[in-house]
Amino acid sequence: MKKMLLSLAVMAGVSVFANAGNINEGVYASEVITVTSDEDDGFVEVKLEDLNENVKKAIDAYSETETVKTIAYNAEKKLAKVTFISKSDSSSKVVTFDDEGKEVE
Repeated sequence: MKKMLLSLAVMAGVSVFANAGNINEGVYASEVITVTSDEDDGFVEVKLEDLNENVKKAIDAYSETETVKTIAYNAEKKLAKVTFISKSDSSSKVVTFDDEGKEVE
């Protein structure tokens, strides 16, 4: 009887450890999925002073109704991505400009 109870206890312990390993694998897998994102899109945060005059003028055209939150630039594509916050309702929008200061869809 004692041997039977000891065997059951050992099997239960092995089962718990085996399932715990599977649970941890699931956690790590979801962390990897979370880490992979489109952050590697080539845009690097810059200051307004770092941009050319055409892009600065295009951004300034929004200054009456919008506030600049962030500015990012992709040197390879020669695009500036600007996040604006509306002064009226605090909504945000992202506008992309080319080096000539024209909006790109």
